[in-house]
Amino acid sequence: MGVPKFFRWMSERYPAISQLIAENRIPEFDCLYLDMNGIIHNCTHKDSDDATFRMTEEQMFIAIFNYIEHLYGKIKPKQLFFMAIDGVAPRAKMNQQRARRFRTALDVENAREKAIKEGKEMPKEEAFDSNSITPGTEFMHKLTQQLKYFINKKVSEDVDWQGVEIVLSGHEVPGEGEHKVMEYIRLAKAQPDYDPNVRHCLYGLDADLIMLGLLSHDPHFCLLREEVTFGRQSKTKSKELEHQNFYLMHLCIVREYLELEFQELKEDGVLGFEFDLERVIDDFILMAFFVGNDFLPNLPNLHINEGALALMFKIYKTVLPKGTGYINEGGVINMERLAVLSKQMAKEDVMVKGKTKGKITMTSPQREVWKQVKKYVTRRSDEPLNLPAALPAADRKFVQDLAESLHLEWKTIEDDQGDRHMQLSFPPKLVGDDEEDDEEDEESQLAVRRVVKQFDSAQTIDLTRAEAQAEMDRQYEEKFQEWKDKYYEGKFEWTRKNDTELTKLCENYVQGLQWVLFYYYRGVASWPWFYQYHYSPMISDVVKGLKADVNFKLGQPFHPYEQLMGVLPDRSKKIVPAVYHDLMTNPNSPIIDFYPRDFELDMNGKKMEWEAVVKIPFIEEGRLLAAMAPKNALLSEDEKFRNDFGVTLKFTHDPDISFTYPSSLVGIFPDIPNCHCVENIFDLPTIEGLEYHVGLMEGVKLGHAALAGFPSLATIPYNATLGFHSVNVFQSDSKNESMVVTIEDSENRTNVKTATMKLGQRVFVGYPFLQEGKVVKVSDELFDYFPSSDGSNQPLQQPHGPREIEDFRKKADRIENNYSKRLGIIIGPVESITHVEILKGLKKTDEGASIKEYAVIPGIETEYATQVCVDEVLSEDQRFLEKAAVPIEEEFPPGSRAFFLGEFNFGRPLEIISHKDNRAEIWLSTIKGKEVEFGRNIVNGHGSKTHYTPSFAVAKMLGLHPLVLSKITSSFTISALGLDRLNLGLNLKFEAKKLKVLGYSQRTDKGK
Repeated sequence: MGVPKFFRWMSERYPAISQLIAENRIPEFDCLYLDMNGIIHNCTHKDSDDATFRMTEEQMFIAIFNYIEHLYGKIKPKQLFFMAIDGVAPRAKMNQQRARRFRTALDVENAREKAIKEGKEMPKEEAFDSNSITPGTEFMHKLTQQLKYFINKKVSEDVDWQGVEIVLSGHEVPGEGEHKVMEYIRLAKAQPDYDPNVRHCLYGLDADLIMLGLLSHDPHFCLLREEVTFGRQSKTKSKELEHQNFYLMHLCIVREYLELEFQELKEDGVLGFEFDLERVIDDFILMAFFVGNDFLPNLPNLHINEGALALMFKIYKTVLPKGTGYINEGGVINMERLAVLSKQMAKEDVMVKGKTKGKITMTSPQREVWKQVKKYVTRRSDEPLNLPAALPAADRKFVQDLAESLHLEWKTIEDDQGDRHMQLSFPPKLVGDDEEDDEEDEESQLAVRRVVKQFDSAQTIDLTRAEAQAEMDRQYEEKFQEWKDKYYEGKFEWTRKNDTELTKLCENYVQGLQWVLFYYYRGVASWPWFYQYHYSPMISDVVKGLKADVNFKLGQPFHPYEQLMGVLPDRSKKIVPAVYHDLMTNPNSPIIDFYPRDFELDMNGKKMEWEAVVKIPFIEEGRLLAAMAPKNALLSEDEKFRNDFGVTLKFTHDPDISFTYPSSLVGIFPDIPNCHCVENIFDLPTIEGLEYHVGLMEGVKLGHAALAGFPSLATIPYNATLGFHSVNVFQSDSKNESMVVTIEDSENRTNVKTATMKLGQRVFVGYPFLQEGKVVKVSDELFDYFPSSDGSNQPLQQPHGPREIEDFRKKADRIENNYSKRLGIIIGPVESITHVEILKGLKKTDEGASIKEYAVIPGIETEYATQVCVDEVLSEDQRFLEKAAVPIEEEFPPGSRAFFLGEFNFGRPLEIISHKDNRAEIWLSTIKGKEVEFGRNIVNGHGSKTHYTPSFAVAKMLGLHPLVLSKITSSFTISALGLDRLNLGLNLKFEAKKLKVLGYSQRTDKGK
């Protein structure tokens, strides 16, 4: 599945599903799962074609450790930390793996040749072959050893890792990483003591993680991923891990959006059976598989970015009411109902609608209307275009279709005489992002010119609408049949008239759909099964395969070296044991045809090169294993070890055990002298005598009752509908429909009198991603309102001057516009703003009670529209509950360790010995004499001892422009000879961070 396209489509159709996370806005999670392969790729090589880039293995391992530690530190799971690396995959996945690795090796070779031709100096070290990230390679074996060392070290030395079960499923354990995780969740969910409100966080970049999370039917499920950007990348943005933004995709909100997507099916009398959101989600997952997945090619011309999913949803809404139930029955396809959906999709000609049925016809009056609209869009006026009130209904429909094609907004308005007419206008532009706007305007203009060209060349036919439609349908059917003939003749070695081959193709495709569903819902149904074609059948022909045999035989997974030989090209033979090299390169090898040096890339209707079909022969298992058999005996003992399967491991802390864990990289990583980590085999929960549970668990909390940190649209009354809203999720306006949420009763909710009653009280702000704050001020256009100083309910008023009035209107417009454009939420005019201090955490009183502390936190918004503030929530965040003081004996029992906060030896460690008369007897680790406050003294005395010269004066003395001096004394990076960027600046000041280096630069009293 095209990951960026699916993620972008989901994010633009359902704009409020992802949340940028800050340290104090991360929900509490029970389980954190890492799909490790994304991390390994990120930390070992670049995605670009930089042929000069090099990293040592030591650097790679350290980068991987840092990434794991960073993610763990962000999420801090309470119960389970599960790291899953891809092991040997099912045969069905190897088609895609093989295509990717052949393509990668060829791209690397081409990049190297290009760099040499351009005269770039090539490093002496061998480049890392990213195909090494495949089970069974020496690199992956080393990585397992390094990870075991890293886990032992963290469990022994980091208290945060000691109360959690740590699990590592390495490359030696068969199965894809994310499916190992889902196997655990499926089995855990089948247990009688499973918590229905367990909180899952799954890190990974693959789009299928969205499907896996949804089909778990656990609503407290988030996907953690790095920030995704599209289009032109920022050249100044830091790529360092500590500067990386991370997002949580909340599947609880995805579930709510899917309910809104299909809300008309919930209306009384629409369905002949009960509406069940869980079953609708299952059907959504099946429909998403039609547009492509890792195991089957997408159906012809069914592309996400061309509206394939939206069209399928539309068809599904018409088909389901006519049926007797849902299509996906807990991972099993109901073939009869799939047939109905497939036939209807074929009628809607989803395969060629935008291409061969794109001919436009219009009547003579419509031609005149088109001339007016064309003049309007080419001039791009800020004023709306008013059309005559006398337009007949057919011409009004023509204008609506025209507006949709040109992404114009349309509405009907009433004139002074009471007649209604149509009005067209351009959608409002997002304020800011000028650089991206320029790029977007250019793209928009190109799109407009394409549409203008289509309508200019439209045929003028003065027939009735029915007659014109009938003629179009006849011409279309003729062209459609011609197109189908060409498709099969061009993609396969037979024509559409060969019914035997066509049925065989369609049955293999339907088998694939069922295999994929089994794989996602139950695990591997068959290790050896795979789809045997590079292309899929047409939707209108899928029905020919509905009688396919879907009784799969489980079989056995390939061993690691069998997969290596099945997916790697000869260009990557160095990472395969040497005994097999001859099979990959010798012209007389019995399987030499498996390793072509040259191969065809078929774009197959796609636009990006990485989406091309790599036309290489499929592996024949029998021939491969027979050719490898005589070579296997020649393997060394170490190589034989790497070819065996391993087990999933768990690591736990035991303070009573202490031993020396040897270095995994002698000379680089030290021994662990006091290792307290116990390593055991991790046993998955058993399914014996139990059944998999598909659907919601009893007792689960949903919507506004969900656990703290898991957002819901339902915390405020709203309604929602699909519309072209031009949401701006990825720095450019979406051209597709979005689910637009409208807040109800907004006028009353924004009333300033109601808002001032909350002064000094807590509220929850940031809808729908609620966080607690305390109201410190309320403002409207004319006044600021503050809590009363005498304890009365009457707020203090401070009138606004002209500047404050203007500032308020700007803030109000910004907040309203941000909700509309970024989140697709219409909150209505902002008549009052609530100013808050955000909950920072808990603090101790002198009496020992824990109370909430509120503050202005840098980087966190403090001004919120009153209508989207929530007074109370059902589920409080358990981490921030205020607690009364407890007796000192209970809070600090004998043996407790703490820090001393008294003036004598402040900050020194202590241990509680005993208690008497509400006082504690302690052992205190002291230092001799009083600790000198040298730091503060140095800072205070430094200014008077050092003479500073203003930067403009230094620039004048040196004959430099002040901006040049500013760059030299801060950060100044260059790139040359293909090497990494070098910083030649003196790093004496950091303006963006408002920092100066003591002794070299300082800010003046004026802040310069």
